[in-house]
Amino acid sequence: MKKITVPVLNALLAAGVALILSGLILILRFSAGWDNVPVLSVLAMIFGALVFYAAMTIIHWAVLFFSGLLLFCLGICMTFAFSGLLPLGPEHLWPIGVILCGICLILTCIFKHQKIRMVYLFPSLLILTLGFIFLLFSLEVIKISFSSFMSKWSPSVLIFIGASLIAVFLWQRNFKEFFPYDKDELSDLTDEEKEFYGD
Repeated sequence: MKKITVPVLNALLAAGVALILSGLILILRFSAGWDNVPVLSVLAMIFGALVFYAAMTIIHWAVLFFSGLLLFCLGICMTFAFSGLLPLGPEHLWPIGVILCGICLILTCIFKHQKIRMVYLFPSLLILTLGFIFLLFSLEVIKISFSSFMSKWSPSVLIFIGASLIAVFLWQRNFKEFFPYDKDELSDLTDEEKEFYGD
């Protein structure tokens, strides 16, 4: 099979993005709540798709990839929430935005490094966890208010997180073969730091 040239690949990506946008807009247009959709959410979706396309084809910056993907996903969520297709009200969108940030961060890592690296994975998982917790409070699955929950449980959460970080450090120092560093992550370290981390 003959290798596809870069201009053809870029045209395929453009067509794919345009078809996804067209399909989403048609779904929204034929929904009962089309009149409730703010123009800003549709513009966010379109602008996010354009920035995503530019990051994939022209500029190749991870921050543009992240921003475009996040804007596109937030635009979809906003338009679907305002149109009534998403069973959540617009007031529940901010925890979904936090969850989308975590997902987009993992996808940005894959875009930039062609694999998942720990330096992106831990913050992504933390952001995703916080987003799901915020969503539970926002949907009132957890009946107490977030402020009273935090005032009561935040010291315990801090102690648990601190103990987990110490356990990870000790585990990594003693069992390096089960929890190795990425060789890429060690490339920026000095010789003394490499010796300390066991490379």
